[in-house]
This record gives sequence, structure tokens and C-alpha cells, in this order.
Amino acid sequence: MVANIEFPPRAYKSMGQTAVSIAFFRRLLRRARTLLWPIVLLAGPAAAQTPAYPSETVLLFVAGWCAPCMAELQRLPEITSAARPYRVLVVPIDEGRRVERMLQLVPKDQRWRPSGTAWQQVQAGLLSGSAGLPYSVAIDGERRPCADSRRGLDAKRAAVLVAECRAIR
Repeated sequence: MVANIEFPPRAYKSMGQTAVSIAFFRRLLRRARTLLWPIVLLAGPAAAQTPAYPSETVLLFVAGWCAPCMAELQRLPEITSAARPYRVLVVPIDEGRRVERMLQLVPKDQRWRPSGTAWQQVQAGLLSGSAGLPYSVAIDGERRPCADSRRGLDAKRAAVLVAECRAIR
């Protein structure tokens, strides 16, 4: 019940400034806590969302404006063979004609375009740790990021990413 709380709170002059009664806010907080606990208990614990990253994969992020990304895509066959047994998926971070032209170099089974919640997880979990492109991330068998590269990916760096992931096991 909120009957004991006077609203609006009394203001008083203190050293030439108007201040709101601290007691009002303490009462309001006490009431809010009492009212919110049943809602929190009914809702239960928040479900931990496991990111929907593809397992044993090297994710290669690209954009239409990224010149090093275009060079990476031209080396994609070498990168793919160096990353084995991991597969390489190209993930566009923007849309438009330039990106669509870039993706013509990529076989359809090597493209990954997460949407909705999956894209939000990629942005929060992977892209937020990078200052920009080029950027690549290796995902282990348990769908966790295990290594990354903030430089243009080539066959040698792809092999190093996979080796770092396998060493963690």
C-alpha cells in the first residue's frame, strides 16, 4: 500500500537550494522493493542464453567498404584449406550492393547471416571486442570463441587460429 507516502514530497530550503525529503525516497524504495519481489520470484531466474555460434568454425567478418576484406575473400580457398578441420564462414556486417558483389566470390555454403537474437549475440559477444575490420574469430566445439585475429586473415593466420583453439581443449 502506498497510502503513507505523501506525494508530492515536501521540499525544504537548505542553504539556498531546494532539496527533496530523503525520507520520502527511502519510503518509496522500501515500498517498491516490497512490491517487486513477488514479481521477481514468479518470473524465476533469467535463462542464460547460449550464443548460437556455429561450432568448430572460423568466422570471417566482412563489409562492403572494407578493402582488406575483399583481399581476404580473394584468398578464401587457401584460408579454408588452412583452417581444416574447422570450416570458414563469411559474415557480412552490413548490407547493400557492394556487399552482395563481394559475396558473389563466396560459395553459398560458406556464408552465415545471423538475424534477430543470433545477430544481437554476435554483435555483443564478438564484434564488441573489435575496433573494426578486418576481424576473424575461431569458435570451438563447445560454441565458444577461442581465438581471434584483428589483422587481415591469410592461410598462415587461419592455421594459427585453429591451432590456438585446439591447444585450449
